[in-house]
Amino acid sequence: LPGSIDSTVRCWDCRSRRPDPVQVLDEAKDGVSSVKLSDHEILSGSVDGRVRRYDLRAGQLYSDYVGSPITSVCFSKDGQCALAASLDSTLRLLDKETGELLGEYKGHRSTAYRLDCVLSERDTHVGSASEDGNVYFWDLVEGSLALSLPVGRGVVQSLSFHPALPCLLAATQGQVQLWREESFQPEGDAA
Repeated sequence: LPGSIDSTVRCWDCRSRRPDPVQVLDEAKDGVSSVKLSDHEILSGSVDGRVRRYDLRAGQLYSDYVGSPITSVCFSKDGQCALAASLDSTLRLLDKETGELLGEYKGHRSTAYRLDCVLSERDTHVGSASEDGNVYFWDLVEGSLALSLPVGRGVVQSLSFHPALPCLLAATQGQVQLWREESFQPEGDAA
C-alpha cells in the first residue's frame, strides 16, 4: 500500500495476486509522502499539507489541514491520535476523530527532507528525525524536550520503534543504528 508522487494511494488485494489495484485513493492534490495502516484505517500525509484518514469500515474520509507539506504520519498506539511531521520543523499531534490540535513539538530541523516521526511504544514520548544529525524526543503531554540523541553528522531520515521492546532504529548516512531506550546507548556495530 504505497503512497505516490502521482498524488494517489493504491490498494491491492495480495491474496488475488492481480497486478491492478482494487482501489485508488486520489483525493490528495500533491504527492503522498507517508502512509500508515491500522486494522481498518489508512492514514496518509501529503505535500499538499493535509493529513487524510480513510475509515474503511465506515467508508469515510477525514481530512485535516496542517498548512505545511507533510513528511511523515503515524497512529498513536492507543488508536486515538495521529502524529504528523511537516517541513516547517513542527510535529503536530491531532485528535484522530475531531482533528483538534492536541500538541505541537519543535526544536528539530525539518525543511528539505522526508523525515520520520514516531510515538514511543507506550505513547509517552513523541520522536522525530532531524536534518541536524540528532533524534529528538518530547514528552507527549507536557510538550517539553526530553532528550536529544546525537546519531550522526548528517541527516537522520528514518526512525522505527520495535513494536514491543524498548528499542529504536535510526538510519543516517548509509548506517542503521540500534538504540536501547533504557540507556539510549547505541548497540553493537552500525550495519
